[in-house]
Amino acid sequence: MTASLQEKPRRKEASPQFEPRDVSPRLVLWVTFGLFLGMGLSVLIVFGILQWIMPGAAPPLTAFGSNQAEIGPRLEVSPSANREVLQRQAEQRLLGYGWIGRETGRAHIPIDRAMAILAARGWPDRDERKEAR
Repeated sequence: MTASLQEKPRRKEASPQFEPRDVSPRLVLWVTFGLFLGMGLSVLIVFGILQWIMPGAAPPLTAFGSNQAEIGPRLEVSPSANREVLQRQAEQRLLGYGWIGRETGRAHIPIDRAMAILAARGWPDRDERKEAR
């Protein structure tokens, strides 16, 4: 038995072996170059697809039936005159009589007249408003 124990080959002591380099700098450069090349190709492909889908699409027409880009922006020629027109229309609405909906029987009255009616009659309760309908 002693002879069989001695015949076993002994293990060699493991000597530490290190890699000469972790990552090749050339490989890092090639991968970086490949990434930038892939991004550039992707941009070109998307640009080509967009040109293929919409070749020279014109801007949409305006409500006036013409191309707004061709005729230019609509500018306000006289802001003070426009303001005066708007003020006159608002005063006519606030100080005059008129129909809101003739078919429904609703009209607007001047503010002073409405205040006088509310002062004489008082503010209507919920029950009165429901009955008026």
